[in-house]
Amino acid sequence: MRRGASVTSPRRSAMSWLPGRRPPATTAPRAGLRASAVVLVLVGLAAAGCTREPAAPPSHRLEGTYIVHGVFSYQRFGSPCRSADAGYPDIVPGTAVRVRDDATKAVVGTAELVGGTLRDGPLRGNDDDCVFSFSLIVPDRDAYRIEVGKRPGQVLFTRSDLEKSSWKADLTIGAYTMFGGI
Repeated sequence: MRRGASVTSPRRSAMSWLPGRRPPATTAPRAGLRASAVVLVLVGLAAAGCTREPAAPPSHRLEGTYIVHGVFSYQRFGSPCRSADAGYPDIVPGTAVRVRDDATKAVVGTAELVGGTLRDGPLRGNDDDCVFSFSLIVPDRDAYRIEVGKRPGQVLFTRSDLEKSSWKADLTIGAYTMFGGI
């Protein structure tokens, strides 16, 4: 090409990919709107990720039985029983069960006794069992104390013991508790 000669080739926009076609005048603002929308969506997703609830601390379902051992006025096994027959009138369905953290003594869970079913006792004689059950969720602790009703005394269970028993706690009151229960 000669010096000073005019060049007449058409200019193409960076956005135009078809030969001879120019982008409409509104292309640039739409691209800006799309970019703004993408930025807003990304900011929204990031904010949602930052405001998630923290993970709940570990907890366990604690299942248990409360066995009243004694002599009952009738022996229809599998039917409802009254612990009052064995000298424990305060142990009935609905009696409170409280679980405390052994370290802090704070109550970490509550439940109520349910059931009250007569079963044949494991010892010879007329002594049988009135079996109640309870179930609740407790937070993870090193040791727990379980108390039933307004009776004095709490039974200690370590986390290790409960893990070995698949989170089952069995408590007994009555004549054979001095021999280790069942």
